[in-house]
Amino acid sequence: MEQAHDAYAQLRNPSAESGAQINAALQNTEQEGQGSGVNTRAILIRILVDHHLDGNPYKLKLKDLADRAGISRQALDRYYGDLKPYMTGRRNVADLVEGKENKVRIESQTFVNEVQANHAQQLEKLKSQHKQALQKALDSHITSLMNNDILMLESTKIRTSLERQSLHNADLLKQNQLLNLKLAGTLDTTQAIAPGHQATKSDKVVFDLDMELLCSEYQRSKSIDAFEESKNAQLRKVRDKLNTYADSANVHVILFADRYISRFKTFADRYVGPREETSLIVRLPLFSRSETKNFTDALPRRFKVSIHVPHTASESEKKAHRVFMLQGLLLPAEEVRGADTADAPNINWGFDEVTFFKVHQGE
Repeated sequence: MEQAHDAYAQLRNPSAESGAQINAALQNTEQEGQGSGVNTRAILIRILVDHHLDGNPYKLKLKDLADRAGISRQALDRYYGDLKPYMTGRRNVADLVEGKENKVRIESQTFVNEVQANHAQQLEKLKSQHKQALQKALDSHITSLMNNDILMLESTKIRTSLERQSLHNADLLKQNQLLNLKLAGTLDTTQAIAPGHQATKSDKVVFDLDMELLCSEYQRSKSIDAFEESKNAQLRKVRDKLNTYADSANVHVILFADRYISRFKTFADRYVGPREETSLIVRLPLFSRSETKNFTDALPRRFKVSIHVPHTASESEKKAHRVFMLQGLLLPAEEVRGADTADAPNINWGFDEVTFFKVHQGE
């Protein structure tokens, strides 16, 4: 073991004595043979041993060994084929030299070569692993950036789609509310809307009372109380329908203060409100302040409420308009007197607008 240790210490810087010993061993090999073939073999062995002791990590190729020895590759393969295992590493080069010290030195160099080769292999493995890890991290980073870009793009598309859908839903909601308003004005059997009372705009709905029904019931009962109760019942239904649209925007309730001197149909047909407004036009044959406020106080506060009162310049004009308007309708005398002595509405009743308009012939 001490000899192996000493030989190992001399591997990288061999002494002249050690080199001389190996040369002597090789010369002995030459002297033991006869002829040029023996000399060539000794040269080949010297080249193999020197190559091994130089710590070369690669094996000698057949062509390189032949060139160094000055012979052809064919000659090397034919006459010295037994040296091939030493070239490839399948056999130990130490078997080619004599002397224990020389063999130990070669064995030590073999160990060093194996350690260096193993370290080189491990280093290459670590480099490969590092390269793969770096590429994986780079690919992951690029993928993350791409995914973020995709998510941002999809988020923008979804947000845009939701905004469009929200606008579309708002438009559909408004259309639905307007259709409900129209439906409310047509389904109630106690609410008579003549064919000429169709709204001239999509956001205008007319609420009339069935005056013919009221008059016919009065003719049968001759009871003013029954007449008033039936009229109030129709007005309550109208008011309840108005309240179902409390969530609608820009609702304007237009009350027509019926004094039986002007046609409600003509007023409703001619009324045109702002485009952004939902106009609910109501026939209101109520004559006292308390009755009118009882009706309007039950409406949502957000509604805009206005009242329009027909007016004639003289009693004779009033009677003429009433005869023309009430053709075929027999109102109770108390109802007519109530219309003639009705309280005059004003802003203090809680209205947003109060309008008095002059009744012209034919209206």
